[in-house]
Amino acid sequence: MQDGTTTGTQGKQRQAVVIGAGIAGLLATRVLAEHYEQVLVVERDVLPVAPRPRAGTPQSHHLHRVLPRGKMILERLFPGFLDGLLEHGAFSLEQTKSLLIAKDGRTALSAPNATGKDASCSRALLEWEIRQRVQALAGVRFLTHQDVLGLVASSDRKRIAGICVREHGQLDERTTIAADLIVDASGRSSKLTHWLQELGYSLPEDEQVHSAIGYSTRYYQFPPDTHHEWSTALKPFSQSDGAAFSLLENHTCAVIIGNIGGQYPPTDAEAFEQRLTVAIGSYLPSLLQDAQPLDDPRGYRIPVCVRHHFEQMEDWPTGLLVMGDAFCNFDPIYGQGMSVAAIEAETLARCLHKQQSAPQPGFERHILQRMQETIAPAWWLSSVSDLNTPGVTYTGSSPVRGVRLIQLYLDLYLKYGPVHDRELLQKGMQGQTYMLKNFLMNGLLISPREVINARTLATLLAVGEASAERHLLAELLQDYPGSFEKIFDEIIPDFSRSFEGLQAFAQKEEVAVSQ
Repeated sequence: MQDGTTTGTQGKQRQAVVIGAGIAGLLATRVLAEHYEQVLVVERDVLPVAPRPRAGTPQSHHLHRVLPRGKMILERLFPGFLDGLLEHGAFSLEQTKSLLIAKDGRTALSAPNATGKDASCSRALLEWEIRQRVQALAGVRFLTHQDVLGLVASSDRKRIAGICVREHGQLDERTTIAADLIVDASGRSSKLTHWLQELGYSLPEDEQVHSAIGYSTRYYQFPPDTHHEWSTALKPFSQSDGAAFSLLENHTCAVIIGNIGGQYPPTDAEAFEQRLTVAIGSYLPSLLQDAQPLDDPRGYRIPVCVRHHFEQMEDWPTGLLVMGDAFCNFDPIYGQGMSVAAIEAETLARCLHKQQSAPQPGFERHILQRMQETIAPAWWLSSVSDLNTPGVTYTGSSPVRGVRLIQLYLDLYLKYGPVHDRELLQKGMQGQTYMLKNFLMNGLLISPREVINARTLATLLAVGEASAERHLLAELLQDYPGSFEKIFDEIIPDFSRSFEGLQAFAQKEEVAVSQ
């Protein structure tokens, strides 16, 4: 498929190496196993034999979720994946309700689960379930307790031919592992930029959102026969704490308090409970009825979210790819990271299949370009939300435009969208409701342009109660001459290539909810 590679039996190349056994690394391995005789996963940790957090993923203790698009891809890559989670104790989300608490803490929307069979579980169980399936694949091996020290390049440094490793904690013996393809999936701690610079490569400017993110998570245990009105709850943060609640495996739940701009939630148990009461208000007793804390809160902080633009390098070396948080990392409060890794794995699969049938030089850079296109909506949505908070700043060559205007629009949408949905229901009309569209957008299933557009804005502003919002919107629009259509066209990117092949799924979701 490329210069310097070796081809084995049945047209497969001989060996790919994946750095990192987290979610992104496991999904990359699953895809590569179809195209390589051997796939070696190199991991710093000694992997647990049961579902439990591990040292190499310090964020794994905290609440995670997979968005609808991510779950769709996981089920396609691992048929029966959700059944496996449920068999190991994950909480079934079928016929449950989710609670969305407004930013002011007073109003709420309770929505039924719209995705049919679904499950909620801890990050540890999710990763364990995926890893068990990947370990069972033919040709896949895991090399654990290893530190990757750097890339091994060809003499002209145009091709990456392997990696250099040594056992974790050792200082002497080093081993070189040769490969036809290296995939860096080592997460936020990736050293790829340093390795490339060591080889003489010049790197393009990153995009960075300096959010000073902090969150604290606490786990609770319920009696086995507890009745739960809601399976999940979410309150977005704005000028105050955000909070999320989710039922998990074995009659437990996780509650997270999150904030940005350096307003870090406490890890002291008493202070945590006080902040949680303020954040969730009157809903807290219903969510945690009869629950007992399992541990003290644990915190995690992220100073900056980074989107690398390796695809802009015309001299990108052959034999090298990057995925997951090592490629682009997000504010974790939106739960996008694992789903983005799944989207990247799906993109990798499509590109490798095409390369196998019609080989092209420099296919690695093409894959990075396609990955950037598919993850763009997730980066844009999280950046818009974070940059609306005082103290959060952006550096890079492609700043998000119209942040305040877009956020006001989304606030209007969440405030008055349910009003229109109730009117549709009272009239017996079926179709894609406002809140379903919001669910699909945040689930990375439809483009933000399907939610944020001039036609919908006109409908929202027609609500009689929206006079204050109309006044504020008029002030903001003074900086944007032209029609609503032109304004939205200028400030919202074209995400058309990010959602190819998803229309059928979105239609299926619409039918499920309308029924």
